[in-house]
Amino acid sequence: MGILSRHIQKVRIRACVPFVRGDVLDLGCGDARILGLGGERIKSYCGVEFEPAHSEKLRGRFPQHTFFAANLEEDNFPFETMFDTVLMIALIEHIRNAERLIEQALSRLKPSGRIVITTPTPLGDRIHTIGAHLGLFARSAIEHHVKIYSKSDLEALAHRFNLKIEQYRTFEFGCNQLLVLTTKGGTGKKEEWPEA
Repeated sequence: MGILSRHIQKVRIRACVPFVRGDVLDLGCGDARILGLGGERIKSYCGVEFEPAHSEKLRGRFPQHTFFAANLEEDNFPFETMFDTVLMIALIEHIRNAERLIEQALSRLKPSGRIVITTPTPLGDRIHTIGAHLGLFARSAIEHHVKIYSKSDLEALAHRFNLKIEQYRTFEFGCNQLLVLTTKGGTGKKEEWPEA
């Protein structure tokens, strides 16, 4: 891990905390650090990670919470619980089919729930790449970036699912972006767009 990686992770989580409440689903939960920073806002917590061994380790560390291993590219969520908040912190840039992930998240979101996303801006991705080569950030993170989203890309994703953008802002000097989506006033159902 790079010298600044943990600090950057903490800043991302802090940006999300004001929007976290109730029953929380944390996709790509990492070390479940949101529990330490937003714990009082969380009624119940379910973290999903790719590696079964990592999920098992988290179960041992946080026995009062639930953890699953799943391939977020392919697997359907292995639970039926509904959530107030679905977190995708530094996740969608690693996912080939973000639309499928949004569909899965919406299938588990309560009617008044929120999807909270952080993802690098194009500027942030360039800076992260340079910093990774200098050892400031984890090289593995940039090696696995599949798509870097602009603001208009995120707006289009929200529009495609008829979701309301409750909040959009950049942080970390414009290197990261926060998107908070709700179904209020929308259906959360994917619009079929004609093929180009």
